[in-house]
Amino acid sequence: FRNGLMLSVVASLATSISTEPTQICIGAHADDAAGNAYADCSEEFIAAMDKAINIGTYDKLHVVAPFAGSNKAEVVRQGLALKVPYELTWSCYEGGEKPCGTCATCIDRARAFAANGIKDPAL
Repeated sequence: FRNGLMLSVVASLATSISTEPTQICIGAHADDAAGNAYADCSEEFIAAMDKAINIGTYDKLHVVAPFAGSNKAEVVRQGLALKVPYELTWSCYEGGEKPCGTCATCIDRARAFAANGIKDPAL
């Protein structure tokens, strides 16, 4: 329920900063939800959180998940088109000054870049 907790915290913060209707975004993508690997990344979960947050904020906040229907390679492709400085980002859960390159998340990321014909610039 990590994403549920983070969305709740962000919703609380957003309502303390502004009373204007706004959106909060989550970067969950379809690969995270595949096979119910992370239920809190699924489109069903995100829709439920959107509804709860919308009700709880009197229609002031909506949750937006622009990548929920996209796999990691598609997200990378879109980022490349937008010139995202991927060399400044990584997905590694190991921590440290640079990605480990061997954990499952690093491998998935490298495959997403490979599917777009390039090497992960963080590795």
